[in-house]
Order: sequence, then structure tokens, then C-alpha cells
Amino acid sequence: MLWAMQIDLSHILVVLVRPRFPENIGAAARVVANMGLGGLRVVEPLRLWEEPMRRLASSQGLGVLDDMGVYHTLEESLADTVGAAATTARVGYKRGRLLEPRQAAPEVLAWADEGQAALVFGPEDRGLTTAELDRCQLGVCIPTAEASSLNLAQAVMVLAYEMRLAALEEAGPRATGPQPASHAEVDGLKEHLMQALVAIGTLPADNPEHFFRPMKNGIERARLSSREVRALRGIARQVLWLAGQIPREDG
Repeated sequence: MLWAMQIDLSHILVVLVRPRFPENIGAAARVVANMGLGGLRVVEPLRLWEEPMRRLASSQGLGVLDDMGVYHTLEESLADTVGAAATTARVGYKRGRLLEPRQAAPEVLAWADEGQAALVFGPEDRGLTTAELDRCQLGVCIPTAEASSLNLAQAVMVLAYEMRLAALEEAGPRATGPQPASHAEVDGLKEHLMQALVAIGTLPADNPEHFFRPMKNGIERARLSSREVRALRGIARQVLWLAGQIPREDG
């Protein structure tokens, strides 16, 4: 039991995007407390009603609710993270490669060794959009039988449990590396490279996001350091300068 208590998941956050029901926010807060995660963030919540949130949080989750962050955009909620795993019940080419929670857990734990990591959940009725899924480094799909959609708080518990189980299995020191790039740094790199590739005609100007997707996926899987991001952005600036898009002194 002492070994289990020493597991540290305080760098893993739960992010709820446009949650519709305050009861689910409260239940998610309870899960965060039960599993020892680092906190709860909500993006554009529809109803922040205190009574149902606190009732479903129970005594264990009240502290999580009190510290909960409220954000206007997903980008703001992830700006200080080094990696985010987005959950989805929908599949398809635009959704990219989806992992099961047990497969994704080691990746999330590795991010948590380097900085803040996030588990991102969409609204109860529609889930995350493809654009929101693209803001995250991993896509996660919980395998179910006939009904593909889970209650939001249930999905949070499944992911949180897998994080804790993986941490127990991997208990012990892991090698540290260079300072990882933050989510905001990686987003800036992707935008910068896309601009450079449009400038030299590699990507079409009318729909660059679609054709940039394979490169975007590779950048996210690479788990770049801050230094590597700066180096790649230097190349992007040089390309833009050579293409006449920026003056020399800005490159």
C-alpha cells in the first residue's frame, strides 16, 4: 500500500471542453481526487452551477473544484502543457491514429515526467471536433461493445485509472532528457513550418492544413525539445526570407 501511495500523478491534468452538465464536472473532480491527478480545467462550460457540482464531487473532490481553472479556449487551457491526449468515440481518416487508453498511458506518463500533461474530453453530446483533436498529440478511443459513447465522468475515470495502473507498473526512476517543448511552442512551430511550405509552393495556399497533416503528426510524435523547436523555426524563418516573405533582419 505504501508503494501505491508514492505514485505521483500530480502533473496530469483533466481538461473538459464545453461540458454541458455541472454534475459531470463535479463527478470528474471526484475522479481527479480519487486517482491523485493534478487538477481539473474546464473550457467554455455551459453551466457552472455550484450545488450539483459540489454534490457530485463529494467531500473528496471539493478541493479540486475550488482550484479548478476556467478557460475561454482549448489552446489557453493547454498552453503550459508539454503533451495532451484527446479522447474520441468517432473514428476516421481525419481523426488519425487512435490508441486504446492502456497504449496511451505510457506516453502520457512520459510527458508528465517532463512537465504538465493533459487528458482532454469533449462535450457530452458531440465530443471533440477534428480541429480540437488536432491540437493534441495523441488520440484515444475507449473500446466499447455496441454503445460507443460513455458518460463523460465514466470516460474520465477510465483514463485516470489507466494512468494510475501504468504508473504502478512503471514505478521507479526514469531517465531525464533535455527541456521538452511546451504545447504552445510546438503549435508555433507547426504554424511557422506550414507558412514556410506554403511560401515555397510545397503546400497549396487554399488548404494547407489538410496536406500538412502527415508532417504535423510526425512533429507531435517526435516529442521535440525547446532547443529543437527553436532550431526548426530558424529554418522556417530562413525559408520565408528566401521566398521574400520576411525582411532579412527579421530572420
